[in-house]
Amino acid sequence: MSNELLSTDQLEACMKSLDQWTCNFSDLYISKEWRFENFKAAIAMLVRVSELAESHNHHPEMVSAYTLVRIKLWTHDAQGLTSKDFELAKAIDMLVSQECPQVKSNAVRGIV
Repeated sequence: MSNELLSTDQLEACMKSLDQWTCNFSDLYISKEWRFENFKAAIAMLVRVSELAESHNHHPEMVSAYTLVRIKLWTHDAQGLTSKDFELAKAIDMLVSQECPQVKSNAVRGIV
């Protein structure tokens, strides 16, 4: 995984491969929200995502508000979006869909 910043064209192409993530082009991050059945399920998923992120050597911003989990990705070293962000986003989606298939995302895929 490269730490090279992605171009606008590359970002748009990468966004097509993600499900319901939002890209903020001005601040250069991608984000997604999920709503879980209860607080305990939300926190358990945060722990699993943190372990996954650590295995990718990538550390997202994660926020929990009762049953809502929001994850924001960008590559700190590059000060923007790189392929690392999209690889981790795909891995997070796979983890959530495997462990909590009933959970739905609050976000609508798009560009800000």
